[in-house]
Amino acid sequence: MTRMTRSLGRLLACGTATGLLAALATASVPAFAAVDFVPVAPTETISVEGIPAYAVLAPDGSRLYVTVSMVSAEGNGIAGVLAVIDTATNTITTRIPVGVAPRVAAMDPTGSRLYVPSASNGDVTVLNLSTGSVLSTIPTGGKPNYAVINPAGTKVYVPGITTDVISVIDTATNAVTNRISTGVHPQALAFSADGSRAYLTARDDNALQVIDTASEKVIATIPVGKRPIRPVLNPSGTKVYVPNYEGNSVSVVSTSTLKVLRTIKVGRGPIPPVFDASGTRMWVGNEFSGTVSEIDTTAPRTKNPVLRTIAVGKQPTFAMLNAEGDTLYVTNLGSGTISGICTRTGKIGRILTTSSQPRQTVGGPALYSIDQGGRAVSVFPASLAGAGPCS
Repeated sequence: MTRMTRSLGRLLACGTATGLLAALATASVPAFAAVDFVPVAPTETISVEGIPAYAVLAPDGSRLYVTVSMVSAEGNGIAGVLAVIDTATNTITTRIPVGVAPRVAAMDPTGSRLYVPSASNGDVTVLNLSTGSVLSTIPTGGKPNYAVINPAGTKVYVPGITTDVISVIDTATNAVTNRISTGVHPQALAFSADGSRAYLTARDDNALQVIDTASEKVIATIPVGKRPIRPVLNPSGTKVYVPNYEGNSVSVVSTSTLKVLRTIKVGRGPIPPVFDASGTRMWVGNEFSGTVSEIDTTAPRTKNPVLRTIAVGKQPTFAMLNAEGDTLYVTNLGSGTISGICTRTGKIGRILTTSSQPRQTVGGPALYSIDQGGRAVSVFPASLAGAGPCS
């Protein structure tokens, strides 16, 4: 395994968004194993040549943008590119140079600009997606893994993991207008729907920090579990769910009181959760247990909210629901597969085979797997993105 691959694996564990078969999270919860699955091979495999980190789909689904690290024979990052894939032909139409070791990029609400952070030198490359040109290169420092844009598209927050600051970029000027001091190792953040607050995990402080975006100041620091990673708000915006990667738990924080309501025990190495449309069901992949915890978010504090624990493959590191909401796709980095779980029964209805080490799944005109080890994008039939084995 190359040095760059190990680095991307650590990023993956922190949740781009985000991942065996070991002990269950709670002894009283039954485990549902894979049964009667139908293996599905990709219809096409698109080589990106380097190591892909993250992908984002254009709003109209016509393009898939993939950040790619180009590496030397020794595995060292030597360049970064954005591979632009035409989803109608499944071909790369252009490769746009960006910073070395590009990571999780942010697209503006109109789909016209992309902000690509470099985990090597801390620059953020601003791209005009209509022309494929570089508009600006903004130095931020801090080796960021994420760029996150607010709902209005007016500000981009870039957490610097080595500088303990968030660089705030004004999208009108493409300039850093403020630097917000944070806790140690600011990991990732999520904005509230109205953009008035940002919720940031300070990994090495074991804390969730709340930022008032009007004053651009931290207004609360809330202790959570060990090594928190990317936080996720529930659909109604009333709670923030914080996966504690080394705490084997998820902290539930009220957005009104800014207090921890409960801590849910799950498997080892939980990744960022996924909700159904109602917010009453939540799924958490457990990277080092090779399982997914299905959780009833309405359960009273006196009751164990984990409904079942579902065995998947090795190192589940990312999860997404299909458009119908009946199938949960879980990427298994260590197995090179994607588990398609029926959300009604908790059983695996399909296993998708990838080129190697899938790290993210994207739904659109087809189902796309971003394969770190295969240095490729695996393309699966469009029907899988919309309707799953329970349809």
